[in-house]
Amino acid sequence: MSSFDAASPNFLGSTAPLPAGPNLSSPIYAARKESGLYDSIADQLLAMGPNALANLDYPITIKRQIEEWSKNHRYVDLQGKDHRVAVVGEILGPAAGTVVRAHGNYYTHHGDKFKPIDDKSKIKDVIALGIPTSASTKMHNTFLNQIIVGSQITSENAREDARAGKVCSENHQILFINTLPKYGIPSAAGAPKARSIAKHRLDEADEDVAAKVVADDGAKEFPGPSEIKLGAHYEPSLLCDYGGSYFNHVKAKLVQLNIRDINKELIPPWKIYQELKPGTLVLALCSLHCFNMPDTFGKGARERKACPAHSHSISFSHSRTDLSAERP
Repeated sequence: MSSFDAASPNFLGSTAPLPAGPNLSSPIYAARKESGLYDSIADQLLAMGPNALANLDYPITIKRQIEEWSKNHRYVDLQGKDHRVAVVGEILGPAAGTVVRAHGNYYTHHGDKFKPIDDKSKIKDVIALGIPTSASTKMHNTFLNQIIVGSQITSENAREDARAGKVCSENHQILFINTLPKYGIPSAAGAPKARSIAKHRLDEADEDVAAKVVADDGAKEFPGPSEIKLGAHYEPSLLCDYGGSYFNHVKAKLVQLNIRDINKELIPPWKIYQELKPGTLVLALCSLHCFNMPDTFGKGARERKACPAHSHSISFSHSRTDLSAERP
């Protein structure tokens, strides 16, 4: 678990007071309430029963399963099968814990040793979700119920950790979700195709040739719409902040995750920075986990526990917002 940042917060919070949303007078947020969008989403989640986080009753509708070899926890249905739940919230900014960048939640220093990102590193972005701005009563209570379910789970872990002398990293106000790993080694079938280099015409002027060399070597070539597919692999250098001593990739490529805009179109990784901006209302399909990790950041080197939610898909419910994205 060396790729898990020390600053990566738990997904699961408590019933402490929720943070206030953006102090904005924009009609965009009021329109979400007045149009019935908030109530519609809350009603849909309620109809999902135990397939929505807000409706879970731990440990009645889900249970904890412990991996014998790692002692990590995952939360499954009563038959022991993987269980994913819908989560709703409004994206908060970096100050609240959102981390969207090429090196994601990776922490490179382990003690005094610098460890760059390599092909085995599991790099994930972190998205902080808060109570939607100008939320209706139904939406407010739906978000609060998500917090309460989180409290049911983290309270159990906190009690166990206190008895064992462990550190339970917990945030009381915000729901945090991790993306799936943003880099991976493609299979032979899914490997990026080598670009073909066209020969030059015999009558092509030198300046024309020079212009093509600059275009080929000096500019990034982004995949076309037909190449944007779920699970596709791209060159990591397409990210504006990729490069330098942080990265030691050899075979790993950038992965197309299941993150979709309001039109259900996939958002390529290089556009995530401006799309996952504060104020965006999203629905995520998540699985819940708890990991036991050595606390390499404190002198006591005690074990700490992190309880993230892994988002298997994220979709926009309403993307218009008056807030700008912060590029890395």
